Amino acid sequence: MASDAQPVFTKPVTLREVAALAGVSVATASKALNGQGRMTAETRERIRETAQRLGFRPNSLAQSLLRRRSFTVGLLTNDTYGRFSLPVMSGISDALVDKGVSVFLCNVEDDQRLGQLHVDAMLDKRVDGIIATGKRIDRHLPVDLANLRIPVIYAFTQPDPGAIAFVSDDAGGARLAVEHFWRLGRRRIAHVTG
Repeated sequence: MASDAQPVFTKPVTLREVAALAGVSVATASKALNGQGRMTAETRERIRETAQRLGFRPNSLAQSLLRRRSFTVGLLTNDTYGRFSLPVMSGISDALVDKGVSVFLCNVEDDQRLGQLHVDAMLDKRVDGIIATGKRIDRHLPVDLANLRIPVIYAFTQPDPGAIAFVSDDAGGARLAVEHFWRLGRRRIAHVTG
């Protein structure tokens, strides 16, 4: 028989609560948790243990307002099923997570209206920049990113003129591969794709 009990949600623990239980001021608690300020090692450790015991999590929204950065990057794509873009998306996320930056993934499909809705949402969330990637290097994503007031980088999709872009040279790569096989004496060369 299933339980009808609803989960109990509590408000997040505040820095003020950590400070009160640790017996210090809010400013001292903040400095201790940020690794700043002058205090004894025992005081710093007591504050950290109190924060951990209470499950304290810093308010990233407040930190974002203070630092004027969201520590979030928007990732726009029209290829969430692709063999090429998935490793790119995974690599972007892996590289940024160690820097404390989260990735906000939006699939624009090939729909201009949907693309604009996602860009507007990213701008509303104050992303620090946008990375645009797609399923075809020779096509633009169905959204205008040219005049945004945040950095935009294109990866494996057609960039706007003058934009920063990382695109592969498929023809050049194929030529180099064939030349390499030719120098090895191979004359029957095939290209197999899935």
